[in-house]
Order: sequence, then C-alpha cells, then structure tokens
Amino acid sequence: MRQTKLTLFLSALVILLTTLYAVTPNFKSNSQPTTTAIRQTNYYWFDVNTSWLGRQNTLANEISLTGYNESTSNPKTLQEKGWSPANVTVNQYGVPVPNNGNPDKLLYSHP
Repeated sequence: MRQTKLTLFLSALVILLTTLYAVTPNFKSNSQPTTTAIRQTNYYWFDVNTSWLGRQNTLANEISLTGYNESTSNPKTLQEKGWSPANVTVNQYGVPVPNNGNPDKLLYSHP
C-alpha cells in the first residue's frame, strides 16, 4: 500500500511539473481590448474583356448588385473579373488598369 502511494505521488508530481512547462500563462493587462478588425477589400471590377465597369466594390456588394457569384459549378459563364487595389495601377485619366492577367476574384453567371 505504501509503495502504491509513493508511485501515485511521483506520477502526480511529474504530471504537475510537465503541465507547468507546457502551459504559459498570459500576464498581459486587459486594459485595451484585442479586437480584430474585419478587413474588406474594395475590388476594381472589369468585364470579360478587361474593360473597367466604372466601380469599385466589395465582393459581397458586387454579388448583391449583379447577382453573379464565385461558384464554379457548371454551367458557368465568366461575367466579371476583380482585382484588388494592390494589383491595379490608375492611369493619368483615372482609369484603373490591372498589373497582371490573373484576377483576384472571378464572378460567374449560371444560365
């Protein structure tokens, strides 16, 4: 009986010490809340021929406005291409021009 108690005590001690090293407590002050801002990107929207449609919208607003979506289920017809502001250069006339041929977002209609 005495040997069993000693074994259980040593096992508990090892588990306790292992837990103390495995878990690091958070001693930060909670004076400022840590909120993560939701980032919404306003994409520049172009038609199939990469002609600017004259608007910059978030993905959700563009889907709501046009009824097109990102679904790739067939049948699908490419309707709009969206580039993020980082991948677009605005020319001297104020018209955005994509920097590369790969759009960040594609919207399809499903006839």
